[in-house]
Amino acid sequence: MQVNSSNSTDVSLYKVSMELDKEELGDLKFLCTDHLQAGKGIDNAQDLFRELQQQHLDIIPELLYRIQRFDLLILLGKRKADMKQLLQQPGNSKISNYRVLLYNISKEINGEELGNIKFILQVAKRKLQDMKNFMDVCIDLERRGELGPDNLRVLLDVMTEIKRIDLKSKLERNQKVDDPAVEEPCPQQAGGSTTELQNNLNSIANLHRAVEALSMESTPAETSTISSVIATSSLPQHISTQTSSQSEARQTNSECIKVYKMDSKPLGICLILNNKSFPGTNLKERNGTDHDAERLTQVFGMLGFEIDKKDNLTVKCMEEVLLKYQKFDHNDCFVCCILSHGEKDAVLGTDGDLLHIKKIRSMFSGSQCCSLLEKPKVFFIQACQGHDSQRACQVMNHFPSSSSELETDAMTYSIPEDRDFLIGMSTVTDCVSYRTDKGSWFIQELCNCLEELCPQGQDLLTILTVVNQKVSEKHSSKKQIPEPRFTLSKKLIILPPSQRNLNS
Repeated sequence: MQVNSSNSTDVSLYKVSMELDKEELGDLKFLCTDHLQAGKGIDNAQDLFRELQQQHLDIIPELLYRIQRFDLLILLGKRKADMKQLLQQPGNSKISNYRVLLYNISKEINGEELGNIKFILQVAKRKLQDMKNFMDVCIDLERRGELGPDNLRVLLDVMTEIKRIDLKSKLERNQKVDDPAVEEPCPQQAGGSTTELQNNLNSIANLHRAVEALSMESTPAETSTISSVIATSSLPQHISTQTSSQSEARQTNSECIKVYKMDSKPLGICLILNNKSFPGTNLKERNGTDHDAERLTQVFGMLGFEIDKKDNLTVKCMEEVLLKYQKFDHNDCFVCCILSHGEKDAVLGTDGDLLHIKKIRSMFSGSQCCSLLEKPKVFFIQACQGHDSQRACQVMNHFPSSSSELETDAMTYSIPEDRDFLIGMSTVTDCVSYRTDKGSWFIQELCNCLEELCPQGQDLLTILTVVNQKVSEKHSSKKQIPEPRFTLSKKLIILPPSQRNLNS
């Protein structure tokens, strides 16, 4: 039986509409502002799609591309790469560059900055509650005739006042462009000619590609040696000499770093505290956390740990489990993964009470848990640490100066009781941590990297650096960067049991 193409399209659009949340609907409506009748009541994505179809506007794939819902493009028979290529061609975009610009800027404005913008613009009290994001502010300015494609002065002034010079520059660069292309990052020029800057960037890009290729085809030792040669030859001359000498110094120092003993069977306990439901509180269920727990069980089991998983514990119960392992006779290492809601420097039990990370750490210090003395104690915390959102910004590399050595006359051997800890936080202080129904960004990337890089002999701090990179590049506007905190005194290398047997 032949399927009506119109009916097939309607079914696909219905499936797309069911996947969009309230925030994403607001984003779509803003991007469509120039095509919608003022005051038109649109309560859901189906209403919006119906209105666009009535106007014969083939704009929905572009809308999904602009809000980064590339997964939904597939339902419409489109691909991200095809849409990118299409929109790079002049005249193909049906959403003005001005509208895309305001949308992208809105995603970089945090809650505090939004409040400052409202204050600067003297937004009436009756409108404060209606303006939930920067796009709402822009709509209000447009209605008052103070903002438009050819009139960005009010926004330029506001960005200057809140010290977002990066966004002011973006406005200035785009205010005369009429046909939008796919937005690409624009590096800040710190000095020197444009040609020199571009050459430097090209050299660094070539270096990254070469090292990436080497890491896949060579042994760790070969990669280290060859990549140093490539780096020296690829970088500009004034950087090359400095980099070469620093590389030699780092290689000499790395040879002196000892490695933790990691050859027991099992290596140790991997405790997983997985809090999903919080009955009797106003906290939402943590959908997707079971996927995190399953991946952690799989990966740490593969690495030779004995797994102990506990679900949905109150703070009191969490403390009881931790006290059990405080008194435990540990092997080479202890790993504890806590998946829950959180606040600043604390995680929540299912009863909504706080368990401070400082308290957890103190329970396993050298003076409180003797069997873990001089052994690595690893904690992975998947929990928000506040309510702020992180924003994208550019950073400059720097080389910190070395500190002077300390001397002591003490003759007895001792170590600080807080030594040999590694606490991998899913996000930085005061900021949120993202999770989907398929798991959290941090835990899923952590497990992927452990699974891939541990068999290669990479140490855990190097692996967590890769995790940082991957999580930080997850989304174009919603940003998250994990934060490892450590007092390790040796390299922590966790090889799978089969490889440990070969090396013994």
